Amino acid sequence: MSRAEVAFRVAFVSACLFLAERAGAADLGGDCCADLEQRIVQLEATTARKGNRKVSMTITGYVTKQIMFWNDGVESNAYISDIGPTQATNFRVTGEASSSPGLTAGYMIRIQDLTDNPMGSSQNVPSTNQGLNVQMANWYVASKQLGKLSLGKNALAAKSAAMFTDLSGTQVIANYVLFDGGAFFLRSNGALTNLRWGDFGYCYAQQRPWGGDCDGIVMNGIRYDSPTFAGFSTSASWGEDDDWEIAARYAGQVSGFKLAFGIGYSVNTDVNTQPPPVSVRKNSEYFQAGGYAQHLATGLFLHAAYGSEDNHGERTLAGFTEPNSHQWYLKGGIRRQWSPLGSTVIYGEYGAYIDQLSPTALAAGATSSEFERFGFGFVQEVDAASMSLWIKYREHHADIDGASIGDIDDFRYVSTGALINF
Repeated sequence: MSRAEVAFRVAFVSACLFLAERAGAADLGGDCCADLEQRIVQLEATTARKGNRKVSMTITGYVTKQIMFWNDGVESNAYISDIGPTQATNFRVTGEASSSPGLTAGYMIRIQDLTDNPMGSSQNVPSTNQGLNVQMANWYVASKQLGKLSLGKNALAAKSAAMFTDLSGTQVIANYVLFDGGAFFLRSNGALTNLRWGDFGYCYAQQRPWGGDCDGIVMNGIRYDSPTFAGFSTSASWGEDDDWEIAARYAGQVSGFKLAFGIGYSVNTDVNTQPPPVSVRKNSEYFQAGGYAQHLATGLFLHAAYGSEDNHGERTLAGFTEPNSHQWYLKGGIRRQWSPLGSTVIYGEYGAYIDQLSPTALAAGATSSEFERFGFGFVQEVDAASMSLWIKYREHHADIDGASIGDIDDFRYVSTGALINF
């Protein structure tokens, strides 16, 4: 040890002894660190981690991963991935400040992890890496009497109006969007084709193989939400360039039942909603409705969602007429707390996607289609860890007219994983 280091340590110890003596003489409780700790707490409360003295800052989100065991009738494998875009692993930064009684202003930034997006999973690709994505970034002003107005990259008025009525605790894990399994290629009599399952669950409003929730992506826009009255609220929005949406929602309890309903209508005319464009022009109307009912005493529940897309005879860049289509989804089960860990949910599901033919399917000669997906699952919530564990089974079946590809082999998979909130 050098002389300089020895001198520094002696000086440091002497200073601590001096401060301790002064603290005792001043009768500050006999703890020279108490005042220092209090000052540190005050300092932390005004750092960027918590916002400033006027605007708060909170970080929330969840992490979720799954392992998916799949079989297409010939080949089988296992992949590890996230659970899809818009509901992938994410963190949210939110904050709010009161500018006057009853009036607040705030912001929200949502970053999602798309480094292992399962919507790109196929027989040859475990997942696609699209990096971190700024899914939302907007500010808002809100009044208890007048409602809320938000501006920026936002979830517009009708986004997921039907799907988000699912209050069973399984909405993220199982819904009617083709987050996983949609990008796998179909097999016909054991031979791979150039068509994917998502080609028969295609949404022209967003130019993507979503299956359900066809106009459900976020975009730059302005949105208004009314105050909630007796459980009812309404919303309206405009997104560039151009997407008009309106919606109405209800949530409440009536006669021992937990209830939720949602209805939405949107018109999207932007061919560049999600590049590259697939249409000469776009005029996609999307209607959706959904509901949820749970008997509180028994835990029995039922969720239903319906969507319909009208493309007004517009044509793809290859000259094919974009079909009108619809989809519907049912989920039923029971939610009960049989374990001290938390609630257990057992469910079964069925979804049908009718004539949702993509440009690729139209080019292959398909004239109509019915894509069915059914399955069941088990979810165990762990309250102490704010966590959900699940295992689910799904099976895909399709009947296709017009395309010369023969009978389609069924596709099956089991996935198991967990979601932990923070």
